[in-house]
Amino acid sequence: MEADHLKPEEFDKHIKNGTLRLAFVGMSNAGKSYRSKVLRRDADFLWFHVDGEIMQALGFEDMNQISEWIGYPSSMGYASREAKYLELENQITRQTGLKTDGKNLVFDTTGSVAHLHEETLDTLHENCLIVHLDVGEDALDDMMERFFEHPKPVAWAGYFSQKLHEPEDTAIRRCYPKLLKDRLGAYRKLAHLNINASDVRDKTADETLAVIRSHLNNV
Repeated sequence: MEADHLKPEEFDKHIKNGTLRLAFVGMSNAGKSYRSKVLRRDADFLWFHVDGEIMQALGFEDMNQISEWIGYPSSMGYASREAKYLELENQITRQTGLKTDGKNLVFDTTGSVAHLHEETLDTLHENCLIVHLDVGEDALDDMMERFFEHPKPVAWAGYFSQKLHEPEDTAIRRCYPKLLKDRLGAYRKLAHLNINASDVRDKTADETLAVIRSHLNNV
């Protein structure tokens, strides 16, 4: 599917023919997985859940187990676990060309997609219409607090540093905003379409697709 400069009528044709390939990118809790589930449930899309594939590859049953396994950036062995996590994510994200047996596809990426190899992102960009569910800068403080309340696996990708005698919690609170801000910019650069996450919140599958279609006029 040629996603660059995709026209609304071409979008409609892909949906009708079962050849549409969407990829949602964005922050954790932006609504990527929920939107994907809605499209699977109500529009019969094939949902490819990268987090779920990573979880299965590591032999875990839920995201909490991955969080416990990867740990915090100053914990012993974190670097090797982060590298393993990102390599798995790279391998799994390259599967954007998988056969869908005539179904439309929604490719549900992780928050750390911004840190993947350039060739992996090129593959994603070439095979899918990438839609960024943009939470906006105003949401970053709230997202940081949510992270501390309900930790999820994080690939820091070099953004974490700890000063001499600085408590780990303090270092994380200092470094995490920079990580989030740079990821937000990376998602915007990667995406074919940047859509306010609030514009599709609580929308049906048809309404979600209509919002995406409306943005194609601006491509």
